[in-house]
Amino acid sequence: MRKEGFATWQMLIKKEFLLNYRNKTVLISAIAIWTLFIVATFCTLLNYHASHKQRLAANALFRQQWAHQQRNPHDAAHFGTYLFKPINLLNVFDSGINDYTGNTYRIEAHIQHEISNSEAEHNDTSMRFGNLSFALILQFLVPLFLLFITSTSITSEKESGTLKMLLAQGLVSRKIMWAKVWTNYLLIIVIILPVFLIMALAISFSGDTGLLLGRLLWIFATCLLYYLLIALLGTIISAVSNHSGKALLNGLCFWIFMSIIFPKIVTGTASHSYPLLSRAVFSDLVEQGYRNGLNGKDPYAARGERYVNSLLKKYQVDRVEALPFNIDGLTLQFNEDYRTLAFNHYFKVVQNRFDQQQRFLSLSGIFDPFLSTKRLSMALAGSDFYHHEQFFKQAQIYRNHLIRKLNMQLAMHGKDVKGEYLVGPKYFAQMKDFSYQLPKLSTVLQLEKIAILSLIGWILLLILLLHFITSRSLALNYAAV
Repeated sequence: MRKEGFATWQMLIKKEFLLNYRNKTVLISAIAIWTLFIVATFCTLLNYHASHKQRLAANALFRQQWAHQQRNPHDAAHFGTYLFKPINLLNVFDSGINDYTGNTYRIEAHIQHEISNSEAEHNDTSMRFGNLSFALILQFLVPLFLLFITSTSITSEKESGTLKMLLAQGLVSRKIMWAKVWTNYLLIIVIILPVFLIMALAISFSGDTGLLLGRLLWIFATCLLYYLLIALLGTIISAVSNHSGKALLNGLCFWIFMSIIFPKIVTGTASHSYPLLSRAVFSDLVEQGYRNGLNGKDPYAARGERYVNSLLKKYQVDRVEALPFNIDGLTLQFNEDYRTLAFNHYFKVVQNRFDQQQRFLSLSGIFDPFLSTKRLSMALAGSDFYHHEQFFKQAQIYRNHLIRKLNMQLAMHGKDVKGEYLVGPKYFAQMKDFSYQLPKLSTVLQLEKIAILSLIGWILLLILLLHFITSRSLALNYAAV
């Protein structure tokens, strides 16, 4: 019995592959998708090479300018430098929000900058349509193609009369439907597998194999889950439809709603429900908090006077000239610390709003598997809001440490110097470069567990639905035809 069952499955799957092979529309669509993949490969590698080269050149330029200066340490803090968000192959595989959030962080004394200089800001095409990437093809076009071939897989059998022949031979409708699901699913895997093999090969030569290969495998697993879901959905649509035209229309409506309409509604709702402070309002709050104190009753001058008096009391002297260090360096750092305190105080409000928006989007993915797939792909590629936030936090820590070190250099070594205290290239050259640490894969998966569970839940739900409608739907719809 088992051999007969296996032979039946083998016969059905072989039949489906032959039908797809002979279907010119399927063949032309597959060729079009692969053409787009080839174009995207060149675009991805060119974008990666150009962006990586630009960042290396910019880092080298600013490092050279920084190391070769001859300045007072605090003047060097005003001169500052720039930090650039690192880029890897997965970032260009799925650019996520990177094109819109900026990639440059300015370091400057007394000012806490935000990340700026987004790609889309200077590229109208990117702002309107996005860049051609693997993620765009895998998340939008491949599911559309899969819905196209699965939503007509059973209706075409009804219309040609072959379904009646299969049922007359004793085949149960459940096996026929699952044969449709697995055949079309395997066809898509055959189409996309070379793409991931190329990406794995590129990553192995990039020097980031240990960091990125595991993430790429999870992106591949995400695509496999999403395509299985689409194959199930398309086959169910075909089973409950009487005609191929109606099935195609229903499939297209599902795709438009899942991929375009619902995400737009959700993002608009998140922005409206949890509005952010404008940059002007935020900057004004920080400045007022610094000038008047966070409680509004602690002016800048009074704070500074209290701090100087506390130092005089601590070192038991009655004038600042008697202190064993340069008071300017310490007061500059004291004010810097308070400005950072004010910035972080008001930034928590902004961060809470961002977190609320992200939580809302994450929960909304329960109702839309495309949204869960997109969020999971961006997170694994390192191009979602969490990774953007991590870069900002690490850059801010580096900035605060650098400014503190320069101010303390002035405080500890600038007291007995006649004239202006200057340091040269030897001192600046020993400053450590900024090094961004990519969050652990386990942390990313933990943050996106709702998306993973959502995809699995949708698959289980569709499997139950398929089994529920199998024999009844096929027989009834065939009779209707």
